[in-house]
Amino acid sequence: MKKKFFIVLLFFIFLFVIPFYYQISFSKYIFNDSFIATKIQIAKKPTIEVLGISNTNTGYEKYANSTHIVSLRIKITEKNVAINHFNRDNIQIFINDTHIVPSVQIYLVSNNNGEMIYDMILSKLTGNGNLNIVFPEGIIEDSFGLKNDFQKHNTNILIDNIAPASTCEELSIENNKSQYIIQSDETLRPIDGWDFYNTTSSLSKVFSSPIFYPIIITDYAGNTSEVFVDIKNAKNIMLYYANYNGYSITQFDSNGKISGKQAITNHTNYKSEMLVMYLDGNIDKNALQGRVFDYTYWGENTSALCKYSEIKYQYGYTPSASTWYDMNSNNVVRFLGKLSLQFGGQGHNSANNSCLNRNHPIPKEIAIQNLYGLSGIALQLNNCDEYSIVYQVYVPNIGWLKASSDGEETTYSHDKPFSAIRINIVPKSEKQYLMNYWNRVMYTDYVE
Repeated sequence: MKKKFFIVLLFFIFLFVIPFYYQISFSKYIFNDSFIATKIQIAKKPTIEVLGISNTNTGYEKYANSTHIVSLRIKITEKNVAINHFNRDNIQIFINDTHIVPSVQIYLVSNNNGEMIYDMILSKLTGNGNLNIVFPEGIIEDSFGLKNDFQKHNTNILIDNIAPASTCEELSIENNKSQYIIQSDETLRPIDGWDFYNTTSSLSKVFSSPIFYPIIITDYAGNTSEVFVDIKNAKNIMLYYANYNGYSITQFDSNGKISGKQAITNHTNYKSEMLVMYLDGNIDKNALQGRVFDYTYWGENTSALCKYSEIKYQYGYTPSASTWYDMNSNNVVRFLGKLSLQFGGQGHNSANNSCLNRNHPIPKEIAIQNLYGLSGIALQLNNCDEYSIVYQVYVPNIGWLKASSDGEETTYSHDKPFSAIRINIVPKSEKQYLMNYWNRVMYTDYVE
């Protein structure tokens, strides 16, 4: 009986208890009840963000004037835009607290996933002060009625449309040189060949010779002013020259002064027959080299003697088209008490003057027309890397020709001699400034 009861108990355990146990504790899969919570969306106001700013004032992007273009990349964040008034009629531009109306262009760059990217282009920016962009409240509104907040964005760009004002001073320093100082009322961009003097609003350069020419100073915003460099007292390097064109010569001109200008002032047809020059000061006297084209009545393969010095001058290039005269040459004379280099010779247009070895005098009716003289000239400074020599000639009925320098020949044509000339030695960094200034009077009868 007990045995049967035991067997029944085991069978009961096997059939009911064990399966129930494994189902509850060790089943392969466990099933849990679950439910989906209701999603709650919290609405946010539309936002406007400036991603970046660029300025065409390269190198000085924190400054601009009316000639520059300022560009802003702007991001608007909002998925459910209902009203979009982001346009040039609603965005406001201020210089400090003054509202201005520049040229404004706005372009949509992209519109993805609730983000709109715009480019805003500003030009013709007037006034003076900090550039601020105002995005008014409500130019962007979403479908819930939420609007963007008012925002005033400081671009950190200074708008400056005022040209720099300046004062100038020449200071005499050692070795007969001059230091020229340009003092501005605002910071300046650097100029090649010039140094800042104590502050970035002051420029300085040392000069060895007298010179007069304009230079352009530029502020950070790109505004410019013309300032004249006027060196009068420097005498470390001096260039003296005298141009004979029929009028008597009593003194040398120097460093850019017009020699022979009486012919221009009196509107005569006199021509340059003889040019004498020399260097003085802290420079090798043989550094000055030159050649001319001499147009004479007697023509090719002829020569004549200068009535003043008896130095021979000849038709064509002197000494030649590829060689130079200097103070070691055989055409050095003493003129007005100074040992000088001579080109050409007095007597080109003298009636009855003859060339050498020929009885071929100039007729009076030809002489009074003053048709002959120096018609081309080239000058250079030999072994002088720091300085240039600049020269310009005046041709009657034509005017001043384009200025030349450093060995270039200047001529209108070889049968049209010039009447006057001006020459200057200039630091190489300033050469183009001087040439540009002299070229302002091209084809005019300018006299200083």
